[in-house]
Amino acid sequence: MSWSLRRPAFWLLMVAVGVLSLSACGGRIANTNWAGLSTDGSWVYLAFGPRVLAYNPDTQAQSWIFPAENGAVQFYSAPSAEGDQVVFGDYGRAGGFFTPRVTVSVYAVENVESGSPRELWTNSESATDKIVAPPLQVGDQLFVGTSDNHVLALNATDGSEQWDYETGHAIWGQPAFRDGRLYVNSMDRSVYALNATTGELIWQTPLGGALPSGPILGDDLIYVSSFDGNVHALDMESGEERWSAPAADWVWGAPALENGAIYYSDIQGNVYAADAETGEQMWTQSTGVRVQSTPVVVGDMLYIASQTDGETPAGSLTAYSLTDGTMKWTQPTAVPLLATPVVVGDDTIVVGLQNADALLIGFDLATGQELWRYSLPETAN
Repeated sequence: MSWSLRRPAFWLLMVAVGVLSLSACGGRIANTNWAGLSTDGSWVYLAFGPRVLAYNPDTQAQSWIFPAENGAVQFYSAPSAEGDQVVFGDYGRAGGFFTPRVTVSVYAVENVESGSPRELWTNSESATDKIVAPPLQVGDQLFVGTSDNHVLALNATDGSEQWDYETGHAIWGQPAFRDGRLYVNSMDRSVYALNATTGELIWQTPLGGALPSGPILGDDLIYVSSFDGNVHALDMESGEERWSAPAADWVWGAPALENGAIYYSDIQGNVYAADAETGEQMWTQSTGVRVQSTPVVVGDMLYIASQTDGETPAGSLTAYSLTDGTMKWTQPTAVPLLATPVVVGDDTIVVGLQNADALLIGFDLATGQELWRYSLPETAN
């Protein structure tokens, strides 16, 4: 691909990496625009830099926030919520002149309706570099990818380490699990299948570009987005590549899989639909915006969070027809949307921002009407 196509992708990568190093300023949230967003279907969880919060859309109120006060540690990894436990990693804390090692921690806190969450355990020994990938909880195991190339398996009950596997580069996307296997995408351009119990390598498949998002599992295929400008489909059992579906530029967000089709977008804002078994293109639309997030499919609609061009960086959430990509509605946001939206309840799609005026905004799935927005009260900053 030519340098003229690569230049926008390069600068978007530099911005994304740069915002991860920015801190909260004063008592308010710095406009860094990077947020780790997730849901358990009922509550919304947001890692927004200095803290992590749980929000209840039904009551439109914050349930809890961690830690109680802003500190030196930053959080960007989307929390993982399973039952009464929420797990997330931090971006590391410098040890100081006499202790140059960076301390990186994984935290498990108790999910509570209101008040301060109880810290169940903290592991500050296993990870040695920042955590931006969302952790994955599976039964009594917890899987964590780190920026210094490691995949960690921890005991989900007490945080003790079970095994450690090293890839060739950073892990940015959440691993995926099925039938005793853990599937991991690495920025070293390879997909790994590991024995989830022992951490032993089952297979490794190198591809043509770095892999910034987690794998998506189909019936017998794994779908992987890549900076080589393709979505790749690999055989789940052997790792052999079955097909690749092209895009015009980097594919950052993971593809969405729904009813025999995959939906994906590139950072130039082109949106694609392809047959999930063959990779054959079904339709494509040009949106004119930059997309890093994963598309979200609900019913017959496709929702995409994006960054809009202009003198002042901004964002938008847009709904498209799943049939042909026709735009149904769009809603602007004051800052770029880099995190994938989440769906709660029957009618609400939520975007996460890192902005003093709004950390979360809920929109109506059908119409795009804003239903609510949430920002930290002054006393909580």
